[in-house]
Amino acid sequence: MSLSDMEKETVIQFDESTNMATVYTASWTVARSLKKAGYQPIKKTQGGWWFKVPVNGISIQGEKETTKIG
Repeated sequence: MSLSDMEKETVIQFDESTNMATVYTASWTVARSLKKAGYQPIKKTQGGWWFKVPVNGISIQGEKETTKIG
């Protein structure tokens, strides 16, 4: 199954009641990066992976600075 670049989305979902985030990705690049960081998919389907990642392991890199989520 081949996806266009637009379809290769990544969604990070979490709330403040837990310290874990669910990361869904249809991007092989993102999935490979998460695996390389030591995370294993909790679910895999044709064209998609789901990971559980600690919220404090997520950071957002901006133009001026990088910030941790948790």
